[in-house]
Amino acid sequence: MKTGKQIALLAGVGLAALAAPAVAQEAPDESAAVADDPASSDDDVPVPGEIIVTAQRREQSQQDVPISISVVSAKALEQSNLTTVADIQFLSPGVNYNANFGGGFNVRGVGTQSLLMSAEQSVALVIDDVIQGLPEVSFAGPSYQSLVDIERIEVLKGPQGTLFGKNSSAGVIQIITANPEIGVRSLEGSLSYGTKNELNAESVLNLPLGSTAALRIAGGLQRRDGFVPDLYSGEDRWAYQRYSLRGKLLWEPTDDLSILLNAEYRHLTDNANGLWTFRNCGSGFGAFDPCATVEPYGIEAGPENLEVATDGNSYTKQEAYSFSGRIDYDIGNATLTSITAYRDLLQPISLDTDATPAAIYSRNENVSGGTQFTQELRLNGEAGILNYTVGGFYYDARPYQKGMNGGTLGYLPDDSPILLSLNAIGPYSGQGYGSWVKAKIKSYALFGQLEAEVVPGLTFIAGGRYTNDDVRQTIDYFDVPWLCRAAYAFGQPCHGMDLPLSSGEAQVKADKFTYKLTAKYDITPAVNIYATYATGYKGPMISHPANQPQLLLRPELSKSYEVGLKAELFARALAFNLALFKVDYDDFQGQQRVGVAPTFYYTTTNAGGLQTKGVEADLTWRAAPGLTLAGNVSYIPTKFTEFAVQCYDRYTNPATTPGECNYVQPGLPADAPPQFNAAGYPLIYSPKWTWGATANYEAYVGEGLSFDVGASYSYRSSSYGVVADPNSINPGYGLLNGQMSIGDSDDRWRVALFARNLLDKHFVAGIFRTPLDSGTDNSTPLSTIGYSNIPALDSSRTVGIKFSYSFGE
Repeated sequence: MKTGKQIALLAGVGLAALAAPAVAQEAPDESAAVADDPASSDDDVPVPGEIIVTAQRREQSQQDVPISISVVSAKALEQSNLTTVADIQFLSPGVNYNANFGGGFNVRGVGTQSLLMSAEQSVALVIDDVIQGLPEVSFAGPSYQSLVDIERIEVLKGPQGTLFGKNSSAGVIQIITANPEIGVRSLEGSLSYGTKNELNAESVLNLPLGSTAALRIAGGLQRRDGFVPDLYSGEDRWAYQRYSLRGKLLWEPTDDLSILLNAEYRHLTDNANGLWTFRNCGSGFGAFDPCATVEPYGIEAGPENLEVATDGNSYTKQEAYSFSGRIDYDIGNATLTSITAYRDLLQPISLDTDATPAAIYSRNENVSGGTQFTQELRLNGEAGILNYTVGGFYYDARPYQKGMNGGTLGYLPDDSPILLSLNAIGPYSGQGYGSWVKAKIKSYALFGQLEAEVVPGLTFIAGGRYTNDDVRQTIDYFDVPWLCRAAYAFGQPCHGMDLPLSSGEAQVKADKFTYKLTAKYDITPAVNIYATYATGYKGPMISHPANQPQLLLRPELSKSYEVGLKAELFARALAFNLALFKVDYDDFQGQQRVGVAPTFYYTTTNAGGLQTKGVEADLTWRAAPGLTLAGNVSYIPTKFTEFAVQCYDRYTNPATTPGECNYVQPGLPADAPPQFNAAGYPLIYSPKWTWGATANYEAYVGEGLSFDVGASYSYRSSSYGVVADPNSINPGYGLLNGQMSIGDSDDRWRVALFARNLLDKHFVAGIFRTPLDSGTDNSTPLSTIGYSNIPALDSSRTVGIKFSYSFGE
């Protein structure tokens, strides 16, 4: 009997065999004829596949921009068959997604992990020029923004604060959706079906409205069955359903004026927010042993465990509305641009914190969301040898989180109508109430950038940004009829203090001028080198440690050094990019788990410093007519230069070396408990190596048909899930994806067979310490800590079929 891997390899051979006859019937290639013309030169030859980006807020060729950029085209997205923004990590080197407890994107090893309402991300997510600033709080679920009608995705690496501002101290992920096309009537879309009843449907309608306007409507639906059986509830967890609808209206009444209106509705649900599977077992929590509790259901902890047994709700539900308007007005040698945007987010989530059928801590319910308003005004123009951009930016966000949580803690009967709360938010967290965190974040900035070719081939770029942030936060408490404090189990009153209870308003302000200096030299029209020094800034935030006053966090600052090479060689058939960089961060805003069960909580502090450095390279080669090969690699050895974390050398599987729990972070009181300095350890969710390779072949096969076959492989090395904890190291893994298709040579229709994770490689999205599975602090004998897996959606093979269509004038 053939194994799964043998079958997958045979399928790969089959793809190559199918490609062979296509070579013989290849259509004539016009660009080859041009290249053979002795009268032509490199400058005269059109650049096949030239990629235009807006990394400097104006259209430029990717190869001309002195920034390390990875661009994912619409075609690459279509061929990858990936479904969410988080999947960008498999398409761009040096990018990772942290799925654990308030995580987000990491670029060059750096990202923000925080559950705070006032938290900023180090890597900005920008969609159609609008920053996505509201925190989308989830613990580890499969839901994230879906990809519908995307023109391209640009990943800008390193500090980008000059032109992008908020949340971009480590990089920017910029998503550009397709705009309406005036004078074009078209209908296009796709429908695919795959493993686990995976259904992806997308349809885009473009309608001309007279000779000066057009409307574009894009809708998408994505759903999939779960792959983690819940042996108690009978559900298959990690199922999801996402749908979205976007409408764009473009009006160009004159050649000088363009008005673009954009509205979008997005809805998603899943049944797995925060749900984990037991990897290995610890000493439990008092008389409660998570592994023993699920053992009767046949669940065995292990690295490949994909079974759970839970009695509580675990889900994410999200509704988001967004509206924006963009006006571009040409005033001669300059263009004035105004972008106004509003976003409203509502996201209820629930989590069974004990992850068992027992009622120990089964109810953890939160509703988060908020509103966001942004206004940007900028002027792009030319004056002599100068290209310039100047502008202003205003940001006003009102995020909130309203939550309650509880369980029996083993002190009350499983059917008790009253639950005991371990609310870990703010100064009155031990009083048995729900908490309501309300933040107000206002920011404004003035920015500018000048670019001048001072002598032929030599260009200098200088940019700066002044940012002013004002963050305020209040925590109010409210009664929940079924909640009491833990002391209630021992005969004490339900609440130790009466309502109203409030933290009062905490406020932190900061302002900073950051800048960027770049020198670029064109060795030839197709080869250039550049060097950049930039400073980065991420705004302040307010933390809410349990039973303590709100904690004001200082801004996170960075200094970045980068040199790079961009080259197009052999009549521009080969493009090669290389970048070397080093970034130092001060006052790094880091999240850690504090305390031991049952009174642990997650908090964010100015944890110290970190350094990221390395090298990135990518190559694209049009090796033959119709054949394109590409590869990329990044080597990024990151490390903390200072990070005070809680010691775990009180257990038999310590996260710190025994006897090293003797560090007191500068600035803490003299009587502060000692900690462990994680200096020298790498950042979490930051593999040292990532690399990938793709091959794509297209050919005309006659009878008006064309054939396409492609494959891609991406690899990432091992990474930590918990700071300085070797038990949380996630082994490295690689994924092979492929697709072959046949269809009309004008792309009016196409049928494709696709596969993700063709070799059926099992992996997990992360490893962390299991709540309520660490025994007793300093017990005799010493307790052990349990660890859990965060399941990954593509941790098994997915195969499917897809039909695409395109009709229009």
